[in-house]
Amino acid sequence: MMKNYFKNLKTLILIGFLFTGLSLNAQKTSVTQNDLPKTAQEFIAKNFNNQKVSSVIKDVEFKIKTEYEVYFENRIKIEFDSDGNWKEVDGNGTSLPTGFINPAIVNYVNQNFPNEKIAQIEKHRSKYEVELTNGLDLEFSLKGDFLRIDD
Repeated sequence: MMKNYFKNLKTLILIGFLFTGLSLNAQKTSVTQNDLPKTAQEFIAKNFNNQKVSSVIKDVEFKIKTEYEVYFENRIKIEFDSDGNWKEVDGNGTSLPTGFINPAIVNYVNQNFPNEKIAQIEKHRSKYEVELTNGLDLEFSLKGDFLRIDD
């Protein structure tokens, strides 16, 4: 029994070292807005042209996955994938512009929560997750159909 304990402990330690080593391969560097993929630059120009960018972080994980985080002076944060497609837009409790959001989602929020605005939106493979200014979380299909209120 003691033998198995030490064997399991040794395995856990090796796994810990492996994950520590892998996480050390992730590199976050500060870059300029011009270093963003063209798609991300165009998205910002179209939807956040009146906002001032305070910093841009390039996050390279394992030399195979690159993501970008753009922070604005008004605390809005946008995450982009390596191609410059937005993954998440977070207003940190304040309302977001809605020009880039599926109109069906915007209409649903306006009709069912007229006193609230969209404060955060996250795009996944099969759905959107939306947080309203009151903290309520909603889920929508990629087509913009309401799915459910998220607990």
